[in-house]
Amino acid sequence: MISKRIYFIILSLIVTIFIMFMSVGISSNYILDKAKIGNHGYIQLYHNDVQTGKHLNLNIDNNIDNKPDENLHNKMAVAIVADKIEDIDTIILIEWCLYHKYLYKVYSSLPSIDEINDYDLLLFGAISLSSADCEILYDYADMGKTMIFTKLPDYELIKSCKQLANFFGIEKAISRKVVADGFKIFSNYMIGGEKIYENSKFSLPYFYLSPGYEVYCVGLFDNQKELGIENKELPPLLWRTRTGNSFVFVVNGQIFKGAPLLGILTGFMAQEKECFLYPIVNAQTISLLNYPYLSNENEEKIKEIYSRSADDLARDILWPNIVQILKNYKSPFNFFTATQLDYWDRVEANINYLDFYYREIGKMSGSMGLSLDQVSQANLDYILNENYSFYKENNIDSNFRYLYLGEFNNNEIKEKLNNDFLKNISMVMSNYKRGDKLIDFIDNDVLSIKFNLCGYKHDTIDDLQMICIENALGMCNMKVDIGPVIFPDSSLDWWNNLSLTWSKKDTYFKKFSYFDMVSISDLEKRVRRFLALDFTYEYLHDKLNIRIKNFDEEAFFILCIYDKTIEDIINGEAKEIAANTYLIKAVDEKVHICLKEKNVLQAPNSKVTIQGLPKG
Repeated sequence: MISKRIYFIILSLIVTIFIMFMSVGISSNYILDKAKIGNHGYIQLYHNDVQTGKHLNLNIDNNIDNKPDENLHNKMAVAIVADKIEDIDTIILIEWCLYHKYLYKVYSSLPSIDEINDYDLLLFGAISLSSADCEILYDYADMGKTMIFTKLPDYELIKSCKQLANFFGIEKAISRKVVADGFKIFSNYMIGGEKIYENSKFSLPYFYLSPGYEVYCVGLFDNQKELGIENKELPPLLWRTRTGNSFVFVVNGQIFKGAPLLGILTGFMAQEKECFLYPIVNAQTISLLNYPYLSNENEEKIKEIYSRSADDLARDILWPNIVQILKNYKSPFNFFTATQLDYWDRVEANINYLDFYYREIGKMSGSMGLSLDQVSQANLDYILNENYSFYKENNIDSNFRYLYLGEFNNNEIKEKLNNDFLKNISMVMSNYKRGDKLIDFIDNDVLSIKFNLCGYKHDTIDDLQMICIENALGMCNMKVDIGPVIFPDSSLDWWNNLSLTWSKKDTYFKKFSYFDMVSISDLEKRVRRFLALDFTYEYLHDKLNIRIKNFDEEAFFILCIYDKTIEDIINGEAKEIAANTYLIKAVDEKVHICLKEKNVLQAPNSKVTIQGLPKG
């Protein structure tokens, strides 16, 4: 028989244990509640605030004098000439105009002189030209219209029509197709400076240019000396010539197609006039995809490689290594968690380590979203239901604001954004495919942002895309996918190999260290502000006045100014990031910049007066 004393002791122990478990539960729920990570507040700027189609597209309103806002003057107007509006390159030309806040109109054939009288810039996409078009092209040039050709006419046409060749600054057509071993982008063309790409074979038409050209990029030959080719005879890829009263800019070859064209167009405009100002996002991010990972899938293979389970691998090996590499990058901590990757196996997500991840990410003020990635072939509804069930059954108020789509697309997710599980999503991130907009709205509330760089891969095209997007938007969005570590295809996917590759990639960011490394929460704020703002500027030789519409807290610009320096700035900050190039931060809707000449003869320090010659 149990005595009253012993009974009281046992009862006390039970109550104590119960209270301890309840405390752990409350603590856990508090941590998870605090770890609605990424809910740092965001600016309420939606699709209706964005300077997009109805604001800037003059096809909607054919009266070019009907500006979007009467208070904004001096806006650039662009005529886009392309055979097909749905062509990918045409879409990119429109995207570039939207980012620069230019009024634009698309023509499917060469417009008449009267039609383009009020336009400042002509952009030519994939347009079929013939020798009969020479007359109107020269008329454009006589009007002083700056022209950018993203594609040259057919080689044989240029070779046979001297007048057309002269228009593009071509003296002689050498070969329809040569194979270059690499290419060089010259300094002062883009903010990244000079860039040489070797071991990058590609073909292009080969021309000699007429005197008076300025080349920004040339093809390279490994055996240049053996071929007897001088530097000035290397095949030009990007150049400017003077035709009539106009600058004509030319893209030769195919290597700058897609997203890199955004940076190429911006580079051309920086060479077009003495002063050039354009808005940027100023945001660089690194996001860990499919991490934290909450299942123990592919157990046999993972144990064979790492001698531990997948969830132990994720916490004991991946976590400390990831934290250290992100610190080396000086990057905030951005994660897209995955409950599982194989939705057809019988392994269920495990909540055991979730406390740990939420607590640690919370300590570092990290941001966390949800990944919908998979190695199975489950449909979107099934994946959403599985994730919703996991968080609901474990009493976790997920409240995710950020979503990684995996292989799903914006159209698929758009229909699901109103369900209970996704109702708080404000930003969707996905992989870039040629023809996608890098930043856009899915609907009135939800942003779409594309990853444009992979942490495990950096070949010529990757690097070119990175530097061009940095030049156009001051933005780079890197993804680091943990999925291949859990389901490796080969030893190349083992973490010791992938982590080493990723850790070395910080050298590419160092070149753009003047741009901010930000969390995905800050990325969202900056992109919303960038898409919403509109601006004009007035350059008056020794000063620059910027006026911003839809201003909120801050805005960022790149200023390219020839042979001048910034003496003073009101309502802003300025940082020189390259020769004749400044990063401008506006902190008010009106910014005033005072400029001074770089090369001015100073007054002599001596007080000696030099007498003139006597008369007579």
